[in-house]
Amino acid sequence: MQNINDLLSIEQFAQQSISVVLINLFLCMILVSFVGWFYKKFSRSLGGKTHVGAILPLIGLTVFMVITVVKSSLALSLGLVGALSIVRFRTPIKEPEELGYLFLTIAIGLGFGAGFSMTTVIITSAILAYLYFAGTTKGTSKIDGEYTLLIKLSQDKFSEVSETISSNVNAYKLIRTENNGNKVNAYFNISVKEDFNLQELINDLKDSDNDIEFNMVESGVNW
Repeated sequence: MQNINDLLSIEQFAQQSISVVLINLFLCMILVSFVGWFYKKFSRSLGGKTHVGAILPLIGLTVFMVITVVKSSLALSLGLVGALSIVRFRTPIKEPEELGYLFLTIAIGLGFGAGFSMTTVIITSAILAYLYFAGTTKGTSKIDGEYTLLIKLSQDKFSEVSETISSNVNAYKLIRTENNGNKVNAYFNISVKEDFNLQELINDLKDSDNDIEFNMVESGVNW
């Protein structure tokens, strides 16, 4: 037992000076903020990416703080494991791309917290450059708004209305449908550009189905 107590009391690593910690913190702030901006600007996700992008810097900086505090002590590390075992995260991850950016942000916090600043900057820059030039995000840099479009229409007009939506928005995704007799309630996530013309979309939808009913609300609502 005495040997275990001695082991837990030993500082496992030399503590960094406060100036080094502050420099790493500043660099971490810049990099996680850039990742958040990159996600909002180039991501193909349609499910509330504005909210996810805004929270990425908080996740990265929190991980940085945790690693900076616990890395110098085995006792603190074991305490962290015990604390995390009782924490349950229930926020749904709707798309795999969100999970990828969350892991990237966590890795940035880990890298800077562990003192591998240059390595973290180089690898993160390489990953983002790959995502940009490999075409995974190409074609989405002009997205300016995300909305959920709720439509009630005749069942036989569904295909025509879907084509109308596709021709008026930058990207869209059907997220839910409800059948009510000869009527269909459809929920679409849509992304639009800065020059989006709402009146034109309304006119085209009415031309597709005279009895159509629809509402458009800000995206990010769970259905």
